[in-house]
Amino acid sequence: MSGRGEPPEGSRGGGPDGDDEFQAVFDESFVSAAVLHEPSAQERMRTGKGPRQLRRVFGMPAAAFQIGVLMLSVVLLLAGALYLGARRGGGTAAPRAASGPAVLVRVSLVPAQGLVLVATGPGGDPFAGSAAAAWSDGRAGIVLPQHGDTAHFSAAQVREALEQMRDFVYGTQLDPEVWGGMRPWSAALRLETDQHAQLTASYDHPVDDDVHSATGWATRFDPAQIAVADTKVRVSAAATVAETDDEELIVTVDGVFVYAVKAVGGDTWSRFVVHRAWEFQVDRHGLRTGTMRVRRIVTIAAPQACTADTAAFFRPVTATTAGAAAPGAVQTATEATTAAATATGAGATVEPYDPLVLGTATATTCGVLAVAV
Repeated sequence: MSGRGEPPEGSRGGGPDGDDEFQAVFDESFVSAAVLHEPSAQERMRTGKGPRQLRRVFGMPAAAFQIGVLMLSVVLLLAGALYLGARRGGGTAAPRAASGPAVLVRVSLVPAQGLVLVATGPGGDPFAGSAAAAWSDGRAGIVLPQHGDTAHFSAAQVREALEQMRDFVYGTQLDPEVWGGMRPWSAALRLETDQHAQLTASYDHPVDDDVHSATGWATRFDPAQIAVADTKVRVSAAATVAETDDEELIVTVDGVFVYAVKAVGGDTWSRFVVHRAWEFQVDRHGLRTGTMRVRRIVTIAAPQACTADTAAFFRPVTATTAGAAAPGAVQTATEATTAAATATGAGATVEPYDPLVLGTATATTCGVLAVAV
């Protein structure tokens, strides 16, 4: 055998260039001899394979039409989401721009000349004989008002704003770790970013001003000098809430906190009073994120010396350092007022003040404590 098949009609010679081989394989007689079979309609029905047809929808190829419908659906979904978000208002509100640092006003009251501080010996009740003896302990002393809906906030949102405020006050005034010099981390988390940084800077580098004082934020004592009684702090604090024209909630708190303190190594307890007034600002973004802004905090602490180092820690004047009355003895208001008048001039009086008004009452950082605490 030659190894190559011959066409049905025999070899057809070719030219010397070798093309005769391809012509011999693909000439007309070879193609006509091939067996070609086109399936019949019945055969197609049996195999399930029909002639392929190109489907068209509205004059378009089916595949192109499906892609167009998918793209239109995505556009409609996006448009609907944007519309519903705009309808919900506060649900998509962006965070409010920073409105500046919290203003921290501090006033120290030194004991008037001749004023004898109350002292309590070991085993005694340091709050006995004072108004604070009947006050609540700790968080329970921060009373929240009953409040319904406002123009743009539900009663539940108002309640949430009040709870945020109470958490902040507790974390800065009533946490034993904070008294001992630790940072009020739980309260700091309630602040918006810029004010969180302000509080952190106040602890890192306290300054005796109205922006960067650690004691402007929290009640803290130097653990190397002052010990605080294990008994809970006595508290009398009340809050109010109102909505502004800018659709924000303003929460104010006015509270008095009484601590039992003594010099480290001593055995005589004295009372130290911190009177603070806060003004908080809460909007919808803050309600969603659990954050707030502090407009200002006004602090009056007594009895305390008027020194610059109170920016980092409160410096209580204790019974052992200023002279003390007998354990349990209480100086009367008349005696204290007389002592204050002696110190400031005959007939002098202490004018009432509004802690949230930055006027003459808080224009100075030092005042006179006229009544024993």
